[in-house]
Amino acid sequence: MDIAKYIGLFLLKNHYCYIHGLGNMELIKRPAVHDGTSLQAATYDVQVTPGGSIDDNLANFIATNEQISISKAANTLREYSIQARKDMANGIDVPIPNIGHFTEVGGKVKFVTDANFRFTPAGIPTIKNSKQLEEQSARLQQKPSFPEPPKADSINWSMVILVVVLLLILAGGGYGIYYYLNSNKTAAPVVLPPPVIRDTVPAAPPVLSHDSAAVRPDSAATVQPPATPQADTTKHSYKMIIGDYPTREKAEKRKTNLKFNGNRVEVMANDSASYYVFTNIKCLAADTTHVKDSLRVLFGYKKVMISAK
Repeated sequence: MDIAKYIGLFLLKNHYCYIHGLGNMELIKRPAVHDGTSLQAATYDVQVTPGGSIDDNLANFIATNEQISISKAANTLREYSIQARKDMANGIDVPIPNIGHFTEVGGKVKFVTDANFRFTPAGIPTIKNSKQLEEQSARLQQKPSFPEPPKADSINWSMVILVVVLLLILAGGGYGIYYYLNSNKTAAPVVLPPPVIRDTVPAAPPVLSHDSAAVRPDSAATVQPPATPQADTTKHSYKMIIGDYPTREKAEKRKTNLKFNGNRVEVMANDSASYYVFTNIKCLAADTTHVKDSLRVLFGYKKVMISAK
């Protein structure tokens, strides 16, 4: 599986490409410049910035094109990143075909763009404009035609029908108004019945006893409506467990390998016979499930969980 080829294809398609352990590649446009004699066209360079957020898009792209699972694609991509860091540490450049190569300068990953690299963005389709030009040329090729003058004895029947329909509508509206006015004059007045007055009987006073007391209406407790819960929009820091080992020596060895690839991980003791490797993630409470799924794919650990310590 040629991972370098897929990195180049994904970069040219999306103008960025995040590689875990190497950094975030970006396609940067340089403006056109005038060298004193001619105007030089705009160019594109590739830059690498360290770090970056967790991104599975490259692994999904490789899995789709190779017809394999996302987990297998992510593992292959991680192995490529580890081998690339080892090669650069030994002074060997890691090439990306037709674009440039990775190199290490002062312990940091750099990308050198190939001098012959040229990138041209996708053009704007002009199908609609071309169709309009074809229609205009077709109209120009046709002979001009002039409308024939109307004959003196011709009758515009559509106008006659329209006038008749309007007269019928006006006549119907006038008859409706006339009928409404006459019906209001002849209608008998409506006599309302006299209002019924009910006898009011005063309520008996409450009976008080030695063991109970009447409660006044104004002293009753007012029931407050329940408060509407609001969504938590605060980001919290979580300790995500990405590995467990029976001895501290094995846990420290795993920590050293992950830190070599640019990961920020630590080791803590769960009990005397169990040690955890964890990483600190800051996110919303609603995003913890997505973060744990991404960590399972990146580190190959199926029991990713949040530490309660």
